[in-house]
Amino acid sequence: MSGTAPVFIGTDAVEQVLTWDALVAALRDAYAQRHDEHISPPRTFARGDGASLRALASVPPGKRFMGAKVFGRGRNRGMNYLISLADQDTGEIRALLDANKITAYRTAATSALAVDCLAPRRPVRLGVLGSGAEARAHVQAIASLRQIEGLSIYSPTPANRERFAHDFEAMLGVPCRPAATAAQAMEGADIGIAAARSRDETPILHADALRDGMVLVSVGSTLPQQREIDASVVERCDLIVCDMPDEVSAESGDMLEARARGIDFAPRLRSLNQLVRGEIAPGARLPMFKSVGSALQDIVAAELVFDLATGAGLAVELPIAFTYKQ
Repeated sequence: MSGTAPVFIGTDAVEQVLTWDALVAALRDAYAQRHDEHISPPRTFARGDGASLRALASVPPGKRFMGAKVFGRGRNRGMNYLISLADQDTGEIRALLDANKITAYRTAATSALAVDCLAPRRPVRLGVLGSGAEARAHVQAIASLRQIEGLSIYSPTPANRERFAHDFEAMLGVPCRPAATAAQAMEGADIGIAAARSRDETPILHADALRDGMVLVSVGSTLPQQREIDASVVERCDLIVCDMPDEVSAESGDMLEARARGIDFAPRLRSLNQLVRGEIAPGARLPMFKSVGSALQDIVAAELVFDLATGAGLAVELPIAFTYKQ
C-alpha cells in the first residue's frame, strides 16, 4: 500500500518563506510545552576512515510532525544536511528538506528565544565573536526581538571583521565597529555572542572580558574536541541555560575542560524548557545560554517551512511513494 507522495523543499524555498519572527514564535511554543527525556534523545555520531555521519531525532510535543536530521562529512570535508518529516498520527513520511539553511536559522532563533527570556526589554548593544554565517544569523535573529543601538565585532581576520561591521551598519543603521580583540568586542555589550572557535581550538573568550548584567550566548563548541570559551567563563556565569543540558555537560569541549579544572557547574545548569516555562527564578548576575543544537529545533523549523512552502506552492512533489504499512 502506498502513502501520500512526499515533497522536497530546497534551500531557495527555505530562504523565501522563513522569517525570524515566525521561527522564534514556533520555537517559543514548542519550548513552552512540558518536555520529557524521550522527545529528543541523544544524538548519534558514526565515524569511519575519515568520514562521519551525525543523526538527531525528535517528536516535538504539540506539533504535527516528528522527524530526523542527518548530515555527513565526507573525506573531502564536504557536507549535506537532510531533514525528513513524518506525520505523528499516521507515521507517513511527508517531506524531505535541504536542511543547510534551516540549521543556521534554528540555531540563531533558539539563541534569540533564550535572550528574549534573559535580557532586559530595552535597546541593547551587541558584542560579537565570529564573522561567519552563524554570527550573522544571530545578529539578525536578536535584532528581530530587540532594538540594536550598537555592535562590536571581533574576528581574527581584520578584513572579515571590517566587512561584518560595514554590512551590519548598513543593515541596522547604527554604529558597528570592528574590534582588535575579543575583549574589546565585549566592552559595553549588553549581549555577548560567541559564534566562533579559534583555528587551534584555543578559547577566545575569558571571564575578565565579561561584566555583571550582560547576557552571554555560546554556540561554537558542540563536540569534545572543540573549544570556544575559557573555563573561567563557565566558572563566573551563575546561570547556564542549555538546549540539551546532558549533551552540553558531557560533549561540549568547553564544559569538559571546566570539569577537568575542578569547576562544579552542574548546580547552575538549567534547560531552555525550564526557562521558557518560567521555572527559573529571575535575578541571575551573569547568565549564559550554551547551545549544542537539538533535533527539536530542526523539526519545529522544518514543520514551519513545510507549512509556508506548501502554502506558497514552493514544495516539489516527488515522483516516489514509500510503502505504507498500516
